[in-house]
Amino acid sequence: MSVGEDPEKNVPPGREFQLPTDPDYLWDGLKDIGLGIRWVAEVKKADMQIELSGPKWEYKSYTIMEVIEEPGIVRDGIVTLVGPDLHEVEPGTSVPSAWDIKVYGPGIGQRHREYLERQMAMALHGIEGYMAFGSFQAPWMRISKAVAGRLTFAKLCQIIHAYIKTVVPQVEAMEFRWIIGAPEIGGLDLIEPLYRRGIQRLKAQEQSVALEDEDVDLFYGCTICKSLAPNHVCAITPSQIPYCGILSYNGAQVTVELDPEGYIFPMPKGECKNFLQGSYSGVDAAVYERSNHQVKRVNIFSAIRYPTTNCGCFEGAAFYIPEVDGLGVAIRRYIGVTPLGIKFSRLAGTISGGSQNHGYKGVSMRSMQSKTFLKGDGGWNRIVWMPADLKEEVAEYIPEEIYDKIATEQDTIDPVELKEFLKKKGHPVVEKFWKNGEPQSLNVPLPGGEWADE
Repeated sequence: MSVGEDPEKNVPPGREFQLPTDPDYLWDGLKDIGLGIRWVAEVKKADMQIELSGPKWEYKSYTIMEVIEEPGIVRDGIVTLVGPDLHEVEPGTSVPSAWDIKVYGPGIGQRHREYLERQMAMALHGIEGYMAFGSFQAPWMRISKAVAGRLTFAKLCQIIHAYIKTVVPQVEAMEFRWIIGAPEIGGLDLIEPLYRRGIQRLKAQEQSVALEDEDVDLFYGCTICKSLAPNHVCAITPSQIPYCGILSYNGAQVTVELDPEGYIFPMPKGECKNFLQGSYSGVDAAVYERSNHQVKRVNIFSAIRYPTTNCGCFEGAAFYIPEVDGLGVAIRRYIGVTPLGIKFSRLAGTISGGSQNHGYKGVSMRSMQSKTFLKGDGGWNRIVWMPADLKEEVAEYIPEEIYDKIATEQDTIDPVELKEFLKKKGHPVVEKFWKNGEPQSLNVPLPGGEWADE
């Protein structure tokens, strides 16, 4: 495809399905599919009928929910499927995908988009034989062979349609288009241009929040992932985007307005105990209460000392590299080895589950764009390694004087070589955190432990 060409020109015609739109019949035809929290599960590779996106495709897929504020544009209940349906592929098929969703409702505006996206995620995670990880910008989905004869992509859309209209009655119309990037319709060559355009559309939709953390007395907490991580609590501030990448401070406000008894709750910040670390008495009290009295204190802006808990839905993670007393950052689509000697998949499995893992913190693409990003650890002055494509993607947020001093897998993944690289480049970590030109490794406590010097 030539530069500037509309990627839509290459999308072949799809098949249209009409979902029930009468409120009394929204759920018709779904009795053969299990729905509810009991169905939250992982679908193993050997058991999958189809995999959409994920590491095999470097997460080059997307799901976009677009709020349309003009009436008459969104065709309610219409599903357009481009590519094969579930039962039309060989078991074990893996393809990239693009899922476009349009929503209309009187009074529903752009500030409600994140809330609607979260409701959609709630519906999807309770479907029999369905697995989803990652954010809408980098999804990873699998559907089990066990439901391939009963579930279709249109039925998946119907579940979303019915759920959203049930829990958010202000929504009047929803329209879906799902492109399943099988080889016969163009595969990744078709999906990747749509993905690039989709990411730009998502960025354009994201609303900037002018508030600073010090401008508000109220933060928000999120416990939606307690079914997977019983002690997990997220803290959301104007500058702190949760590491799932789904919800901002604005989105949390809207969620509490529309669902005051739900999983998002007000979190008075209380007394500021340490501004740099992001330590607040009210946050500690709320986290302690909601973590089943397991986590006594958190530093919102630190991956090293008393970080917030990690559930497992993070887009990426920051990790302490003791040999250089610095932090590395990686995201799910990176399939290589990190300077810890392990891949991201193993790292994610190790730090998830809701424990407080000193030296590790989930991060989102959006949180890396914040000026408070890991400021309790030194911010970008402490970041010493990240995958090359991630570094390029967030380049505009990395201080210009540091950018070339951050190593990537193209430079090294060996801690010894990384140490020499940082010295040669004059990375700020050498001057600001090392002593006499040598790193001093921190004695990081075990998960749930306390620092000996505090």
